[in-house]
Amino acid sequence: MPAGSVSRVSSVAEALDHWRAGDRVDLLRSELLDVLAAVRDPRDPRGRRYPLAALLAIAILATAAGMRGYAGFATWARTVPEDVLSQLGIRFRRPSEKTFRSALQRLDPADLDRQLGAYFTAVAAAQATQSGLLAVALDGKTLRGARRAGAAAAHLVSVFAHHARLVLGQLAVAEKPNEIPCVRKLLKLFRQVRLLVTVDAMHTQTATAKLICSTLKSHYLMIVKSNQPTLLARIQALPWAEVPVTATDDDHGHGRIERRTLQILTAARGIGFPYAKQVVGSPANAS
Repeated sequence: MPAGSVSRVSSVAEALDHWRAGDRVDLLRSELLDVLAAVRDPRDPRGRRYPLAALLAIAILATAAGMRGYAGFATWARTVPEDVLSQLGIRFRRPSEKTFRSALQRLDPADLDRQLGAYFTAVAAAQATQSGLLAVALDGKTLRGARRAGAAAAHLVSVFAHHARLVLGQLAVAEKPNEIPCVRKLLKLFRQVRLLVTVDAMHTQTATAKLICSTLKSHYLMIVKSNQPTLLARIQALPWAEVPVTATDDDHGHGRIERRTLQILTAARGIGFPYAKQVVGSPANAS
């Protein structure tokens, strides 16, 4: 997902905000349609009535409007003003549920992921921190409502850009323990942008830390819990009593108020973990 391959444009989230406000032109003049046009069309050219980019754009907009599935896409297309469809490249007849089903079921999802991932990465990189780092989180989630006919629900590992609030890439895994190598495979797609990577305790792995810092020339923020007992013991043994409170954060969510008080300690001699130079802890457990 090379960041340099796509120029600076409005993000999809910004475009959809314009759409909800009634400013359709800003959405339709973005480079999103150009990105969608680069997705390989699996249909026979002789039977194409609608551009694939237009069908994909409708699917995105319909989903943002709360529609679900092929029937929802067709309903959105049937009720939207004609000038909107015209700017998407659709004239005369409106696409039906069968049209969406036929085109999208044959689509190569990996190709769509690559095209959108490059676009979203360029958008997110333009909003990187002053240090030039793109802050991302990697995590795995089982898709809600993805279980069909007794089959296992899809489990995806995704790269999420904090500030832009965009998914930059994702890979499917068979089960949760397979996330560790999958995270490394995803990270290797970001060789042309410097990252600040946050991961949960499962991914606090030596190989992952080396990949981020040595190969990608980036930085990490990793959680240490009891699954790394030796490393956790080293951190807890640091002189936390001598470290002043650095920051206090109040979080209002999930029906409660949480206060987090943090301390930051520079470990000049390291803590026995690759490239770890600073440790963030709380007065309660210093971990």
